[in-house]
Amino acid sequence: MEIVRLSEQLPYVAPDRAVARQIAAPGNSRLTTHSIAHIIIPAGGEVKPHYHRACEEVYHVVSGGGRMKLDGKEAEISQGDTVVILPGERHSISAPPDRDLVMIVTCVPAWSAEDQCFD
Repeated sequence: MEIVRLSEQLPYVAPDRAVARQIAAPGNSRLTTHSIAHIIIPAGGEVKPHYHRACEEVYHVVSGGGRMKLDGKEAEISQGDTVVILPGERHSISAPPDRDLVMIVTCVPAWSAEDQCFD
């Protein structure tokens, strides 16, 4: 049995201040084809517009809320909402100024910096 403890995963703090910890991914588990991460976008933070060449990405909001932009459309999202993002779809997400946005993010194939393209 494999158990990956989130508390033991080193955080990656992105230039936009988002904090990511791998829940399970090829680098910290037996997974080979997908990744699951815990992401915190701090109050007032925004992930810059980007797209992925190959990966399908799913954002599931655990707490807080924010504003999702996906291929020219915008919507408010909140706890319990899930956003499906297909390869090539430009997207960004932001947290409101008064609270953090906490998400679980899955990627198939597994997330890689080489697959992520910023505008």
